[in-house]
Amino acid sequence: MLRVLIVDDESLALAHLRRMLESSGVTDIQQAQTAVDALRLAEDFKPDLLMLDIEMPGLNGMQIARALSEMDAAPILVFVTGYSEHALAAFEHDAIDYLVKPVSPERLAKTLVRAQGRISDRHLRAESRQRLAQFTADTQTLKRLPIRTDYAVRLIRVEQIICASARDKRVFVRTEDGESRTYYTLRQLEELLPSDLFLRIHESHIVNLDKVEELIFLGNHSYEVRLVDGHCLAVGRSRYAELQRRLGLNPTMLS
Repeated sequence: MLRVLIVDDESLALAHLRRMLESSGVTDIQQAQTAVDALRLAEDFKPDLLMLDIEMPGLNGMQIARALSEMDAAPILVFVTGYSEHALAAFEHDAIDYLVKPVSPERLAKTLVRAQGRISDRHLRAESRQRLAQFTADTQTLKRLPIRTDYAVRLIRVEQIICASARDKRVFVRTEDGESRTYYTLRQLEELLPSDLFLRIHESHIVNLDKVEELIFLGNHSYEVRLVDGHCLAVGRSRYAELQRRLGLNPTMLS
């Protein structure tokens, strides 16, 4: 059930947005017309979604958003305003959307879908953290790694993993079936994956040593590995010697 807090100093705007939310199937709604009430309700009600006007007396919407960002479980943020010129500043507060009044039902529906997607991501991250804690308590290495699919969490055996790579602040695991996102960080995977099978070869890459087909010299002390699926990954200079040792190569072979 989506919990929504709407904040606007105009009674008519609050009533209009509330009716549209209710028409969209949202029933757990609280509302505030002042910054003080908004901050109090955010603490007590713990909304999933905060829909916030910008131009308000006292603290404005941007200031309220900044204060609420310090909460342990900060709500997902959407600005609803009559002014379009604040959009850039709004997204700097990690808002997922910026709605200009009057808001149409169709536009609101798209925003709610986006909010539900963000909430689902949060739940999956929380589940991953819980699984990580459980795995750490039970064993120092993973045997199966949970990865996210469209509608489920799939468990894959670690020996199926070809590599794990970080990009765009996310971590992706590649198997012969393709690539999937995981909510573990590379540091967590480095600690949990079997150290006799996996090695971090770069700040952005961990590889399954059994899946390395070639170690390639690129010149100027630069190297990369080619994996069984044909992908090539860079090797960090500080990590090359350990990779060479783990692969059982003579130090003079690619010097």
